[in-house]
Amino acid sequence: MKISQYAKHLLLAPNLEDKLMPPSRRWDEETDFTPIRIESPGRSSNLLFSDKKVKIPRLEHLNLISNRGLSLHHFANHELMAIELFAWALLAFPSAPKSVRNGFLKTIEEEQTHLKLYLDRMREFGVNFGDLPLNYIFWKQLGQFGTLESFAAVMSVSFEGANLDYAQVYAQVFSYFGDNVTSEIMLTIFEDEIKHVKRGLRAFEHSVPENKNHWEHYLSLIQFPFTPRRAKGYLYLPETRALAGMNPEFIRSLGSYEDEYTGRVNLESVKKFGLGETILRKNRLDSHLPKV
Repeated sequence: MKISQYAKHLLLAPNLEDKLMPPSRRWDEETDFTPIRIESPGRSSNLLFSDKKVKIPRLEHLNLISNRGLSLHHFANHELMAIELFAWALLAFPSAPKSVRNGFLKTIEEEQTHLKLYLDRMREFGVNFGDLPLNYIFWKQLGQFGTLESFAAVMSVSFEGANLDYAQVYAQVFSYFGDNVTSEIMLTIFEDEIKHVKRGLRAFEHSVPENKNHWEHYLSLIQFPFTPRRAKGYLYLPETRALAGMNPEFIRSLGSYEDEYTGRVNLESVKKFGLGETILRKNRLDSHLPKV
């Protein structure tokens, strides 16, 4: 099988099981390097996109099992879209450097692992994928992906960068409520997201013009109403960006960025959960939390 054939399979197959097929360890040589831009993924009836908005439960309400399942459903939807869109990028940018394409394949494999972790844990909470409407926030950005660099700016630097914050926040809150199993899942995902952001930075950083810094280059690659606000969670944890190898000036600029989309974190929640005081790593969690 060629990489392009595999990418088409992930994009066009309607069933969840097909989208979870892992990458091969060996690929047939590509002969056609014509870019292919597929406008929307194949989805079975229970996986179709919806414009209906479903709010993710507040952090304070994750003491309830049902709300944990709803939160994981939200995250699982993001993982499925990421699988599809990195497959999309393999087709849209067939002439990308081999290291970048191999990185996208590895990211797809890890996103598939994340999705499986979420699906299994959701079922234990009584929630099945597709029980709730599925938004298409990642796919809405398709018009921005004119170049490999713009794709990396939106998907890797922004969406996956923001997930560094979200994975940390939810790992710590699940731990606070004694759910160490789900907390460990979030930290597994956090560790992988560090790698994902690093891979995206390869494409982004290699294209920075001599007359621009990283932040200016990033701003030139995204289009309003998409703003840098999408590149961080509601609680910004700059240490996570340093772990991913982001430029220090970029980290500072992102941290200070605000616009009309900037929300306000419930300060009582931050205080209650101790969010932002420390960054959990998988090995640290394993060393002091009991197994459940």
